[in-house]
Amino acid sequence: MATSRRGKKRTTRRRRIVSWAFLVVLIGLGILTAVRWRAWFGNTPESAYITPETIDRITLTPGEHFGSERTVSWRCGQELQDAWLEYHVEQRGRSQWTSLPADGKLVKTRAGQGCYYTARIVGLKAGERVRYMVRTGQAVSDTLQFVMPSGEETLTRFLYLGDVQDPEGTLSRQMMQTLRDSVIPQARPSFLAAAGDQIEGPTDAYWQIWYNALGAIPTSMPMILSTGNHEYLKRGLMRELDPRWCAQHHYPMNGPTGFEGRTYYIDFPLMRFIVLDTTDINDLMAVLRHRDWLASVLRSSAQPWQVVMYHHAVKCVRQGRSNVLMANFIKPILEEYGADLVLQGHDHAYSRIAARSESGSMQTPVYVISTSSPKVYRNEFDPIHDRLGSGLQLYQLIDVSPNQILYRSFLYGGELYDQVVIHYTETGPSPHVVEDRAQHIPELFLFNAFGSSAKGQEKAKRYREEAERRVHHRY
Repeated sequence: MATSRRGKKRTTRRRRIVSWAFLVVLIGLGILTAVRWRAWFGNTPESAYITPETIDRITLTPGEHFGSERTVSWRCGQELQDAWLEYHVEQRGRSQWTSLPADGKLVKTRAGQGCYYTARIVGLKAGERVRYMVRTGQAVSDTLQFVMPSGEETLTRFLYLGDVQDPEGTLSRQMMQTLRDSVIPQARPSFLAAAGDQIEGPTDAYWQIWYNALGAIPTSMPMILSTGNHEYLKRGLMRELDPRWCAQHHYPMNGPTGFEGRTYYIDFPLMRFIVLDTTDINDLMAVLRHRDWLASVLRSSAQPWQVVMYHHAVKCVRQGRSNVLMANFIKPILEEYGADLVLQGHDHAYSRIAARSESGSMQTPVYVISTSSPKVYRNEFDPIHDRLGSGLQLYQLIDVSPNQILYRSFLYGGELYDQVVIHYTETGPSPHVVEDRAQHIPELFLFNAFGSSAKGQEKAKRYREEAERRVHHRY
């Protein structure tokens, strides 16, 4: 009997311990949810808006074959009307304009609605200059133009941006003016690529800030964009892409099932440019579809170079952040099937990491995280990062030629911040050799958002010490 009572007491004690442990976990989850509620479930409120009856947000995007296709999209009014794209190719020796009927779509959002139109030009040839205008009802745009790349398969240069995400729009307007006034006229890139979070949140006001900053860039230069988490609405545990994103950006429908137009690839003579929508890879089926699709498009590419762009990094640079899915499911595919340059965002700091051979030498893929946002985050100091920076706004010029990729990152003042070359070689254990040309350029750690409290100043002190150790180790 005594033994039985002791057994009952132990059982009762275990149950109490389990109950208390469960209660502690529940309370902890409740506190964490309360603290992180807005980040996990909260959406930026959208103020009521009225779409103007004039044409705006004209956006140029490429088709699957960059050298022969262009799509033009625009917005006008709140009721669908007949719409056209009219264009003229100057080099073809005839004066008449071609008129293409546009497809229209009414897009309803949380606080308003607008009509978006799109028309696609095919059969374009190298070096052709195309003048065009768009019409919706009685509204007519200015006459605009773009130039197709030359037929010389010796160089493709493009401009790459990480997150722009500027709630006020002041800094992004200044940065885009720098690109328009000096960088683009001098460098003459073929397109602009950006890795998501171009806006602060999925509202019409934030989209307007983005287009105001861009100015005329998207009317004359194709935009190749990936989605970011700030282009998504939070729906409980799920996310939903702002319907304006697909209405404004018409990309090839060659992605995995359910991700057409968001995950896609574009072919150039020298590279296959692959874009992933990493925000919406939320379930096992999406993971498997992306892994299979990514392996297939990397493996089947006939071009010498493979460039991949997406929002969430496989190895984060923001302090305390990681992405298990990207590190364990996407990174192995990139490395097994031959990605060369991987362009990433999300972390609002700078990082460059090259893969390593068994001997420790640098090889592809080269992973880059960059940012152009006024929001800056504290970076980590893991030595895996070959190059680091914080508190910076940067743009990148990337030259793809038959025998190398030249990657350069610049401050908006024009100062070179990073440079790396990926060489093609027919000898050695790897066909692609990575050369770091930025070892003489000091790293900048300008993040200083620690606050004035004693705790904040202690964090700032530790951060400075880590930065000094990093500098001492490198130099």
